[in-house]
Parts: sequence; structure tokens; C-alpha cells
Amino acid sequence: MWTLLAIGIAEVSVSLFFTTSLTLLADGLDSMADALISFIVWFGISMIQKPKSRFFQYGYGKVESLAAFIAAVVVIILGIFIVYHAYDRIIHPVSIINPELTLSTLFAAGVISLHRAFRVRKIAKKYNLISLNLDAKNSIKDGSASFVGFGSVLAGYFGIPYMDSIGSIIIAGYIFFMAYVALKESTLVLVDAVNDPLLGDKIKKHIEKQFNIQVSNVMIRPLGYSFAVEVSIRLDENITLGESTKIVQDIKSSVVKTFKTGNTLIVPLPDSV
Repeated sequence: MWTLLAIGIAEVSVSLFFTTSLTLLADGLDSMADALISFIVWFGISMIQKPKSRFFQYGYGKVESLAAFIAAVVVIILGIFIVYHAYDRIIHPVSIINPELTLSTLFAAGVISLHRAFRVRKIAKKYNLISLNLDAKNSIKDGSASFVGFGSVLAGYFGIPYMDSIGSIIIAGYIFFMAYVALKESTLVLVDAVNDPLLGDKIKKHIEKQFNIQVSNVMIRPLGYSFAVEVSIRLDENITLGESTKIVQDIKSSVVKTFKTGNTLIVPLPDSV
């Protein structure tokens, strides 16, 4: 997070005070937006560790999704700001001062971002963290945006007009795509939509195959970092409480192990109901 923020501040500062390059400004704002996403990932991982409370009985997993939704709105505003100024630059062209410094800054930002991305991806794989893996992919996007900006400014350096503005618009496109992904994923979690509609059927078939027990219903609720599952099973009403408890515990352990579920509830119902 601090690395991306430092890159963003450096790019914005160089753009405003030394080069007037809109592409460099856009790439700096993109890095700052990525720093915000990294902060949300860190914040979400921190919230997951908090114990459940009286008011948050399913835990704090959705806090990350709410923060991601707010961040996506902020990122969209940044993208609109960049596109507006790019259009204004096309109507009223401004020459880049110190293009060599602009190119050097963009190249350095791209190299650092990609190095950071591969480091983060290595950690994500080690600890099997989906959110951190997404953050790594986001950094790869940030690094590639810097190199796209580098190419645009380089084309302008050799006399192709409006390339600084076009480069900033391309980077704005990266920003809008990132915002779209964040909005889609966070909204689905916040409204309890299930990403995999077939997951319930997979859980049902798994239980019926492994335990030869009829499953009457499977309910899934996303929690942000994981999902809660409630499964209703049919048992012979004549079995003892001890037998019923063992079956429920075995099914729960199998579901958690196979599908990596969070809150898992197995509800035994008598066959006659």
C-alpha cells in the first residue's frame, strides 16, 4: 500500500511541478487508487480476525465489500476527472515540459509496480488469500498502465500529436475497468448474491453421495471472505440423539473441508416432516 502511494505521489508531483504531462498525472492517480484498493484488502484481512459480536453475528467479512464499493465510486470520479482534462487538452493542446523526465518516471513506476505485484502474488499463494491475489493482479494492471503511458508519451516525443491526452484516456479506461470489477464483486456480496449458482447443488450431491442421506435444502450466504451454508437433511426419526449428532458433525466436517465454507450449519429434520 505504501509503495503504491509513494509511486502515485511521486508521479503526480513530477507531473504538476516539472512536466505538465497528463498521462503521468493519470498514472499517478491510478497508483493512488490502487493504494486505496490495497488498503481495503489490508483492512478486510484485519476485520476478518475480529471476533463475532452481538451486532455482527456473522462476523465482519462484509465490511471489506462495503469499503470496496465506496472506493470504486471514488475511483470512478477520478476516471471522469482524467477524461475531462484529457478532452480539454485535445481542444487546448499543452506541450509537455521535460519529456525525458516524464518517460523516466513512468518507466520507473512500471518496474516498481510489477516487482511489487510479483512479491504480493508470492505471499498470496503461500497463505492462500484470494483478496491478496486480486491485489497482486491489480498491481500488474498498474504496472502495465505505466508502460502504456510510457509508450504514449514516447510517441508524442517523436511528434505524434495528442498522444499525452490519448495515453491518459487509456489509463482512465484501466481505472474504469478496475472500478467495474470492484463494484460488481462488492455489490454481489452486499446483496447476498451467490457467485456460483450451482454451488448449492454441488454441496447437496456431495452429501448425498458421501453419506447416503437425503438433502432437502441448501442455503448459501456470502460473507465477503467466505460464505455461510445452511443444509437441511432428512434423518430416520427413530435414530438416537447421539447417532444424529455424529452424522451432523461428520457432514459438517466434510462440507467445510471440501468447500472451504465459513459458518456451516447442518439442520437434521425427521423423515416424516
